[in-house]
Amino acid sequence: MMKRWLCMCVCLSLLLAGCQARPAASDELREVTLNLTYIPNIQFSPFYVAIEKGYFQEEGLSVRLNYGNEADFIALLGSGSEQFMIGSGEQVLLGRSQGLPVVSILEWYRDYPVGVASLKTADIQSPSDLRGKVIGLPGLYGANYIGFEALAGYAGLSESDYSLRSIGFTQSEALVSGQVDAAVIYLANEPILLEAQGYELNVLRVADYLALVGNCLLTNEETIREDPELVQAMTRAVQRGIADVVAHPDEAFEISKKYVENLAESDPEVQQAVLAASIALWNTEGANPDSLTRWSNMQDLLLRLGLMAEPIEIGEAFTHEFLD
Repeated sequence: MMKRWLCMCVCLSLLLAGCQARPAASDELREVTLNLTYIPNIQFSPFYVAIEKGYFQEEGLSVRLNYGNEADFIALLGSGSEQFMIGSGEQVLLGRSQGLPVVSILEWYRDYPVGVASLKTADIQSPSDLRGKVIGLPGLYGANYIGFEALAGYAGLSESDYSLRSIGFTQSEALVSGQVDAAVIYLANEPILLEAQGYELNVLRVADYLALVGNCLLTNEETIREDPELVQAMTRAVQRGIADVVAHPDEAFEISKKYVENLAESDPEVQQAVLAASIALWNTEGANPDSLTRWSNMQDLLLRLGLMAEPIEIGEAFTHEFLD
């Protein structure tokens, strides 16, 4: 009886010691910032879902979403001040050409998400039809500019063959008011909104003419080298979020209402169509089988535009080692 009592005391002591040594659940989670360009938007639903369904938490992460300027985030990521962001493929190559050791660890988008939209009455049905046209775009930077130049290059057009007009992010308004003949747009946004208003459009998708790298989950070489477990955890949770949205888009839409202001008050059918169009652009199969071709095409385009002075080692710009 005494032996049994002593055994119970020892077990109880060990159990209590274990409980005292284990930190609170909130202390166990590692706080990480994920930087997103643009503003809160239904297109970022995989990250909202990953937070709400505990995918980050299951990886030991407490993720804070931060929104801002892509170029600023690339600089912070390259300097080691930040660890993760969503960025476009051209920004990775431009950053690395300037000595910033940024790396793509997940090619979130399968297709380049940019196109050129025009009213059907303008009869712009191919890239060559852009000759002599006034093209509106936010400015001579970013994915919009790169996407347009990809189409112009495909058609053999030079700068003298068209007129570019900086219109900020007012593509829809500029197009329907006749300020421009065509506008460079994100495929999952402006066409959906305009068609919902009854406008008939022609849309030239960059991806139909040239395979380029779209939006990616990015980190830096230091984080990969010093903390590969963190990189693996972040990549795995994001992949789960993407897969969940693809499988349950209606539920993802409801979850996103918590993160996107006025989403609940906006036209739900239009916003759900934006989500569906976004999903159609995503890569849901892990590594793109033609990644090297996409990255090489992007570098060739940047070199042709004079945005890169000389080629870099493409294989160092991306890795698939953390994909689930």
